[in-house]
Amino acid sequence: MTHSLHRRGNFEDLKDDFVVLGCPATGINKAGSAPKTQKFLSICYKNGPINLGDMKTGNIYNTTMDVILSNITDSTIVQCTFDNREKIVQLLKDLKENRPGISIIISGVSDIVQQCMEEAGLGRIHTIEYSLGTWGQTERLPHFEILKTTTMCGHAMIASDLVYKMVRDVKRGRRTVEDACLEMSKCCTCGNYNITRGIKLFKELLPLYMVHSLY
Repeated sequence: MTHSLHRRGNFEDLKDDFVVLGCPATGINKAGSAPKTQKFLSICYKNGPINLGDMKTGNIYNTTMDVILSNITDSTIVQCTFDNREKIVQLLKDLKENRPGISIIISGVSDIVQQCMEEAGLGRIHTIEYSLGTWGQTERLPHFEILKTTTMCGHAMIASDLVYKMVRDVKRGRRTVEDACLEMSKCCTCGNYNITRGIKLFKELLPLYMVHSLY
Protein backbone atom coordinates (compact mmCIF):
# COMPACT_ATOMS: atom_id res chain seq x y z
CA MET A 1 0.00 0.00 0.00
CA THR A 2 1.43 3.37 -0.99
CA HIS A 3 -1.27 5.92 -0.22
CA SER A 4 0.02 6.57 3.32
CA LEU A 5 3.65 7.12 2.25
CA HIS A 6 3.48 10.67 0.93
CA ARG A 7 2.84 12.64 4.12
CA ARG A 8 4.67 15.97 4.13
CA GLY A 9 6.48 17.34 7.15
CA ASN A 10 9.72 17.21 9.10
CA PHE A 11 10.86 14.70 11.71
CA GLU A 12 9.15 16.54 14.57
CA ASP A 13 5.90 16.67 12.58
CA LEU A 14 5.95 13.00 11.72
CA LYS A 15 7.52 11.22 14.69
CA ASP A 16 4.12 10.61 16.33
CA ASP A 17 2.20 9.80 13.17
CA PHE A 18 1.58 6.15 12.28
CA VAL A 19 -0.84 4.40 9.94
CA VAL A 20 -1.30 0.64 10.47
CA LEU A 21 -2.93 -1.30 7.64
CA GLY A 22 -4.40 -4.77 7.67
CA CYS A 23 -4.57 -6.49 4.28
CA PRO A 24 -5.28 -10.08 3.19
CA ALA A 25 -3.21 -11.39 0.26
CA THR A 26 -4.98 -12.28 -2.98
CA GLY A 27 -4.40 -15.93 -3.86
CA ILE A 28 -2.97 -16.74 -0.43
CA ASN A 29 -5.38 -15.94 2.39
CA LYS A 30 -7.99 -13.61 0.92
CA ALA A 31 -10.76 -16.22 0.83
CA GLY A 32 -12.39 -16.39 4.24
CA SER A 33 -10.30 -13.49 5.58
CA ALA A 34 -13.17 -11.30 6.85
CA PRO A 35 -13.06 -12.68 10.44
CA LYS A 36 -9.27 -12.20 10.47
CA THR A 37 -9.62 -8.58 9.38
CA GLN A 38 -12.30 -8.03 12.04
CA LYS A 39 -9.95 -9.50 14.65
CA PHE A 40 -7.12 -7.22 13.51
CA LEU A 41 -9.37 -4.17 13.62
CA SER A 42 -10.66 -5.06 17.09
CA ILE A 43 -7.09 -5.40 18.40
CA CYS A 44 -6.22 -2.00 16.94
CA TYR A 45 -9.34 -0.41 18.40
CA LYS A 46 -8.48 -1.72 21.86
CA ASN A 47 -5.13 0.11 21.64
CA GLY A 48 -6.68 3.54 21.14
CA PRO A 49 -6.25 4.73 17.54
CA ILE A 50 -6.96 8.39 16.83
CA ASN A 51 -8.69 7.34 13.61
CA LEU A 52 -9.77 4.10 11.95
CA GLY A 53 -11.74 3.02 8.91
CA ASP A 54 -11.98 1.39 5.51
CA MET A 55 -12.38 3.04 2.13
CA LYS A 56 -15.83 1.60 1.37
CA THR A 57 -17.57 2.15 4.69
CA GLY A 58 -15.94 5.23 6.25
CA ASN A 59 -14.07 6.13 9.41
CA ILE A 60 -15.02 6.55 13.06
CA TYR A 61 -15.74 10.27 12.54
CA ASN A 62 -18.44 9.71 9.92
CA THR A 63 -19.79 6.31 11.00
CA THR A 64 -19.35 3.89 13.92
CA MET A 65 -16.96 1.09 14.78
CA ASP A 66 -19.86 -1.39 14.78
CA VAL A 67 -20.85 -0.40 11.24
CA ILE A 68 -17.26 -0.68 10.02
CA LEU A 69 -16.87 -4.14 11.56
CA SER A 70 -20.20 -5.37 10.18
CA ASN A 71 -19.30 -4.30 6.63
CA ILE A 72 -15.93 -6.08 6.47
CA THR A 73 -15.69 -8.63 3.67
CA ASP A 74 -12.88 -10.83 2.36
CA SER A 75 -11.68 -7.96 0.15
CA THR A 76 -11.68 -5.24 2.82
CA ILE A 77 -8.47 -3.36 3.62
CA VAL A 78 -8.57 -1.46 6.91
CA GLN A 79 -6.42 1.33 8.29
CA CYS A 80 -5.84 2.54 11.84
CA THR A 81 -4.02 5.78 12.66
CA PHE A 82 -2.12 6.28 15.91
CA ASP A 83 -0.67 9.43 17.44
CA ASN A 84 2.15 8.11 19.63
CA ARG A 85 4.81 5.40 19.55
CA GLU A 86 3.88 3.89 22.93
CA LYS A 87 0.54 2.78 21.48
CA ILE A 88 2.32 1.28 18.46
CA VAL A 89 4.65 -0.75 20.69
CA GLN A 90 1.73 -2.12 22.68
CA LEU A 91 -0.23 -2.80 19.49
CA LEU A 92 2.68 -4.77 18.03
CA LYS A 93 2.94 -6.82 21.20
CA ASP A 94 -0.78 -7.60 21.02
CA LEU A 95 -0.57 -8.51 17.34
CA LYS A 96 2.46 -10.73 18.01
CA GLU A 97 0.54 -12.58 20.72
CA ASN A 98 -2.84 -12.78 19.00
CA ARG A 99 -1.76 -13.03 15.31
CA PRO A 100 -4.88 -12.15 13.30
CA GLY A 101 -3.59 -13.96 10.20
CA ILE A 102 -3.37 -11.15 7.64
CA SER A 103 -0.52 -8.95 6.43
CA ILE A 104 0.17 -5.89 8.59
CA ILE A 105 1.93 -2.74 7.36
CA ILE A 106 3.06 0.23 9.46
CA SER A 107 3.56 3.57 7.76
CA GLY A 108 5.74 6.03 9.67
CA VAL A 109 9.27 7.33 10.10
CA SER A 110 11.28 4.18 9.37
CA ASP A 111 13.81 4.59 12.20
CA ILE A 112 11.04 5.01 14.76
CA VAL A 113 9.06 2.08 13.35
CA GLN A 114 12.21 -0.06 13.64
CA GLN A 115 12.62 0.99 17.28
CA CYS A 116 9.01 0.04 17.96
CA MET A 117 9.55 -3.34 16.31
CA GLU A 118 12.56 -4.06 18.52
CA GLU A 119 10.77 -2.95 21.70
CA ALA A 120 7.89 -5.28 20.82
CA GLY A 121 10.29 -8.20 20.33
CA LEU A 122 9.77 -8.48 16.57
CA GLY A 123 13.31 -7.81 15.33
CA ARG A 124 14.08 -6.27 11.96
CA ILE A 125 11.45 -4.81 9.65
CA HIS A 126 10.64 -7.38 6.94
CA THR A 127 10.23 -4.99 4.00
CA ILE A 128 10.51 -1.21 3.56
CA GLU A 129 8.85 0.91 0.88
CA TYR A 130 9.84 4.55 0.46
CA SER A 131 8.18 7.56 -1.12
CA LEU A 132 10.43 9.25 -3.70
CA GLY A 133 8.53 12.51 -3.46
CA THR A 134 6.54 14.38 -6.09
CA TRP A 135 7.85 14.83 -9.62
CA GLY A 136 6.75 17.09 -12.46
CA GLN A 137 5.25 20.59 -12.24
CA THR A 138 5.57 20.84 -8.48
CA GLU A 139 5.04 24.60 -8.65
CA ARG A 140 1.36 23.85 -9.24
CA LEU A 141 1.04 22.11 -5.89
CA PRO A 142 -0.52 23.88 -2.89
CA HIS A 143 1.83 25.51 -0.39
CA PHE A 144 3.93 23.07 1.63
CA GLU A 145 2.12 24.03 4.86
CA ILE A 146 -1.19 23.08 3.21
CA LEU A 147 0.28 19.82 1.89
CA LYS A 148 1.15 18.80 5.44
CA THR A 149 -2.59 18.55 6.06
CA THR A 150 -3.89 17.32 2.71
CA THR A 151 -1.34 14.50 2.38
CA MET A 152 -2.60 12.93 5.59
CA CYS A 153 -5.39 11.64 3.36
CA GLY A 154 -3.52 9.48 0.87
CA HIS A 155 -6.44 9.38 -1.56
CA ALA A 156 -6.55 13.21 -1.74
CA MET A 157 -10.06 13.45 -0.31
CA ILE A 158 -9.13 16.50 1.78
CA ALA A 159 -9.05 19.29 -0.79
CA SER A 160 -6.71 22.24 -0.39
CA ASP A 161 -9.70 24.57 -0.92
CA LEU A 162 -11.38 22.93 2.07
CA VAL A 163 -8.32 23.67 4.21
CA TYR A 164 -8.46 27.33 3.11
CA LYS A 165 -12.18 27.44 3.93
CA MET A 166 -11.55 26.01 7.38
CA VAL A 167 -8.90 28.70 7.94
CA ARG A 168 -11.43 31.38 6.98
CA ASP A 169 -14.12 29.87 9.18
CA VAL A 170 -11.85 29.74 12.22
CA LYS A 171 -10.53 33.24 11.70
CA ARG A 172 -14.12 34.55 11.38
CA GLY A 173 -15.14 32.79 14.56
CA ARG A 174 -17.49 30.35 12.84
CA ARG A 175 -15.64 27.25 14.01
CA THR A 176 -13.06 26.21 16.56
CA VAL A 177 -9.80 24.63 15.41
CA GLU A 178 -11.03 21.30 16.73
CA ASP A 179 -14.30 21.58 14.76
CA ALA A 180 -12.39 22.44 11.59
CA CYS A 181 -10.11 19.40 11.94
CA LEU A 182 -13.08 17.17 12.72
CA GLU A 183 -14.75 18.34 9.50
CA MET A 184 -11.62 17.49 7.50
CA SER A 185 -11.29 14.10 9.19
CA LYS A 186 -14.75 13.10 7.92
CA CYS A 187 -13.51 13.46 4.32
CA CYS A 188 -10.70 10.92 4.71
CA THR A 189 -12.79 7.77 4.29
CA CYS A 190 -9.96 5.35 5.03
CA GLY A 191 -9.20 6.91 8.40
CA ASN A 192 -5.63 7.97 7.65
CA TYR A 193 -6.10 11.55 8.86
CA ASN A 194 -4.36 12.00 12.21
CA ILE A 195 -6.59 14.50 13.99
CA THR A 196 -4.08 15.03 16.82
CA ARG A 197 -1.40 16.05 14.34
CA GLY A 198 -4.05 17.88 12.29
CA ILE A 199 -4.93 20.19 15.18
CA LYS A 200 -1.26 20.99 15.80
CA LEU A 201 -0.64 21.71 12.10
CA PHE A 202 -3.78 23.82 11.81
CA LYS A 203 -2.74 26.03 14.71
CA GLU A 204 0.62 26.57 12.99
CA LEU A 205 -1.17 27.30 9.70
CA LEU A 206 -3.55 29.99 10.97
CA PRO A 207 -1.04 32.87 11.33
CA LEU A 208 0.23 32.33 7.77
CA TYR A 209 -3.01 33.42 6.04
CA MET A 210 -5.11 36.57 6.19
CA VAL A 211 -8.84 36.96 5.72
CA HIS A 212 -9.64 40.24 3.95
CA SER A 213 -13.42 40.22 4.17
CA LEU A 214 -15.99 39.27 6.79
CA TYR A 215 -18.31 37.90 4.13
